[in-house]
Amino acid sequence: MDYSEYFFAIGFMFFMCWSPGPNTMLCAAHGNQHGWKKSLPLEFGMCVGFFVMATIVGFGIELIEQYEIIIDAVRYFGSAYMLYLAWHIATARVEENTFEQSLVGNDDSDREIVVEGTSVDSIEFKGEKALGPVNGFFLQFVNPKGLVYFTLLMGVYGPRIGSTLSIKILLVFSTTLVGLGSVLFWSGAGVFLSRIFSQPESARKVNIVLGLILAFVALDIAFHENITALL
Repeated sequence: MDYSEYFFAIGFMFFMCWSPGPNTMLCAAHGNQHGWKKSLPLEFGMCVGFFVMATIVGFGIELIEQYEIIIDAVRYFGSAYMLYLAWHIATARVEENTFEQSLVGNDDSDREIVVEGTSVDSIEFKGEKALGPVNGFFLQFVNPKGLVYFTLLMGVYGPRIGSTLSIKILLVFSTTLVGLGSVLFWSGAGVFLSRIFSQPESARKVNIVLGLILAFVALDIAFHENITALL
């Protein structure tokens, strides 16, 4: 095993997993709308998807490299799915709840003291249910950035580190852990934004910005060459 190449691969993992992309922007938007705890099921599904996709690509890298149509199909289908998510994020209806009681909550463990007016946690996103593990898992199979990332990781860095089965297993677990840290961080960043922009009008603007960023990521993945030519 070449340890120096492995550390280069770790750096590549951090750059690809922590930079803005479908997973990170969706987690930021979801954390902003639903909170950190309600985002955990989504993130769990993403991490299971990381593991499964990395395993599939790791053991099928030769086949994937032979058929570019696989990457193209995932790129366009995945971009369409991300645009769908971006639309729902940007158009989520926000309402503000007012309270007359001094204590709210179903039991003592989750009660919150409200003095007057509106609590920071009283922003509600009407009609938008929290995404679950199935959504996070499915996204990895239509995430073109992820497919390209795993292909480069297993096809370029893997052979540099070593050619044994244990190397592929090490890379699968390493990228899953790096990906887990990434989605947890970006979900927390979304919660942080929701606390700063706690008023409904501000929350709507944050949703629109996050939705537009996710839409731009989707369009860039689908039409990167065309966008680059225009700039």
